[in-house]
Amino acid sequence: MNFLKKRTLLASLAGIVLIAGAFLLTHDFSLPEEENKNNGRMEEFVECLKEEGVIIFGSSTCPACKMLEEEYGGYEVIKPIYLDCSTFGEREEVARCREEMETDFVPEVQIKGEVFKEWGSPENLAKETGCEL
Repeated sequence: MNFLKKRTLLASLAGIVLIAGAFLLTHDFSLPEEENKNNGRMEEFVECLKEEGVIIFGSSTCPACKMLEEEYGGYEVIKPIYLDCSTFGEREEVARCREEMETDFVPEVQIKGEVFKEWGSPENLAKETGCEL
């Protein structure tokens, strides 16, 4: 490759790197305001579920539990009503799971100590508890 072609290629690559760097420095990577509102609403909803006596027994190794977490916007949102019953969970949570779970299968959803037989989606629990979604 001759000198002029190398120089042109290097200049083009440098330009691409500069444009990408400028984009990364100026782009706002925060959640859009609507998503922030939705997360806030979901947190309020989860707080209502907690007040209504909802507990979700799950496991960090359970694919269905992970799906359920995501329906609520992630672990941090569902955490107030979620107990990790896996051996990776906190000791107190694991002990509570052993004492309070009615079945041997996760996810198990209870409302005031009674097993909720439906999938514990936000929509199903909103209908059952009267909490506004």
